[in-house]
Amino acid sequence: MLAVSQSVDRCTPPASVDPAPKSARVRRMGRGETLFHAGDQRRLYRVERGALCHYLRWDDGHHEVIEFAFPGDIIGLGHLDVHTSTAQAVAKTIVSPVSEEEFEQLLETDGQLAARFTAAADREFDFLRARALATAGKLPAAGRVASFLAALSRMGASEGRDPAFITDEFSSGAVADHLNMTVDALAAALRDLEARGIVTPVRNGLRIADLEALERFADAA
Repeated sequence: MLAVSQSVDRCTPPASVDPAPKSARVRRMGRGETLFHAGDQRRLYRVERGALCHYLRWDDGHHEVIEFAFPGDIIGLGHLDVHTSTAQAVAKTIVSPVSEEEFEQLLETDGQLAARFTAAADREFDFLRARALATAGKLPAAGRVASFLAALSRMGASEGRDPAFITDEFSSGAVADHLNMTVDALAAALRDLEARGIVTPVRNGLRIADLEALERFADAA
């Protein structure tokens, strides 16, 4: 797959589309129809015919094309429960759903798919960072930190890791920069969450003592 950064208007459909496969499970899409939007619940699809333009739409309105998906490609990759990007048909297109079980099997044998899955996780992290920065002036420090911790927890769970454990890298200066705050402000926010019984410092990281409380605090911030 070729990742590029350009306007969605430059997505060029192929010259023709093959006849549709006979399956009640497939979805047939017209040119310009959207398969999923950012914010939709995550679903995985295989492109059977046609082509899709997969892109990000940033808060300032500009579009960044991630890739084009053609027959045989799986689209909708990610670790979060919702999509952070959009996929739009650039020709008459047919897609079929891909189950989680099938996807896990494909990951074990398809190195290119595994690489795209890793890249999707990187994009999601960048998306979360950008969203945190966009709201930096609106949320109190503890609220920003709680929102970011909750997102990291969900991503960890989707990757098969302990959702209650956050590595000690979280308290680094790089994370403070991502959240548009000083290291001291980050430390103070963590102490606030600790005082509320939401997080607990542990060796090599941080443990979320009450995930539900963390998410409630983040939602209320």
